[in-house]
Amino acid sequence: MTTLAERLAARLGEITLAKTAELGVENARKNLPYLKRTIADLETDAPGDNAIVIAAGPSLHRSHPIEALKSADFRGLVIAVDGSLGYCLRNGVVPDYVVTVDPHPYRIVRWFGDPDFATRPADDYFRRQDLDPAHWKDEERRNEELLELVDRHGARIRCVIATCVDPSVTRRCHAAGMELYWWNPLYDDYDAADSVSRRVFELNGVPCMVTGGNCGSAAWIAAHAVLGRRRVALVGFDLGYPPGTPLQRTQYYVEMTQLFGDRLGEYFSEFEHPQTGETWHADPAYHWYRQIFLQLVQEAPCETFNCSQGGTVFGPGITLLDFASFLKTHDGRR
Repeated sequence: MTTLAERLAARLGEITLAKTAELGVENARKNLPYLKRTIADLETDAPGDNAIVIAAGPSLHRSHPIEALKSADFRGLVIAVDGSLGYCLRNGVVPDYVVTVDPHPYRIVRWFGDPDFATRPADDYFRRQDLDPAHWKDEERRNEELLELVDRHGARIRCVIATCVDPSVTRRCHAAGMELYWWNPLYDDYDAADSVSRRVFELNGVPCMVTGGNCGSAAWIAAHAVLGRRRVALVGFDLGYPPGTPLQRTQYYVEMTQLFGDRLGEYFSEFEHPQTGETWHADPAYHWYRQIFLQLVQEAPCETFNCSQGGTVFGPGITLLDFASFLKTHDGRR
């Protein structure tokens, strides 16, 4: 029997398109003055066929994989999503790339340090969930710390940036000295008569890339489809919530409560992790992202290793492996 979560997940593609398409198109128009390089211009001299994608799920702070990475002689590519950039920099790792895609008008710039933090609307988005515990307390001080870290290391980081992002993110990355490599998200079927994807491409001529619906999946796609890596390890890639997470601390709690009220809990799915035996939970958005990712893995010309040791992302085509073992076997030189 199809669950409520599965039925809703099946409709999330059209819901997301209706919600974000016009904002993405408008942001793409505003970002036109910054378009100098695209993902077609990306070249890498990093040896070997290996990459690590550092996503921003709760397992990142439960297993703390950065220590294993720092002590290893890994010479492949390190790719962070925007939400894990602060975690990396605070712990002494400067990623080769950072990927950003979400068009939100003021939340996403926080991952890079927001120069206009004091004037933003009141928002408990960062305080009430597990995206980065460093944001839970003294948000102003953490923002100042991140401003300094990104300014210090920005010139060493290449930003794989979607044209749909808010210009506040664009200006912040540019000011920090990052090289910006642009791409258009594939919003819909390019061949459809009213295709948003084609409309944006005709506006800016920037190459299109599948996103998988979220930044972590987009980073994984960039690793193999753009940067040519044949083996990609994932850490912090959960698409779910660990056991005991209150509904109030889930990412889409506010939006889903508005839709479902007291029935919110009925729309969550459960997944028992094969390594840990823990039961993780996914709301309909994460359920949808998971389904898309499992489909993409079957078509990808790369080996995918999920080293998160938690989450919902497991299935055919995905090797579950602890991170230390991946680093020992795949050091980046072969």
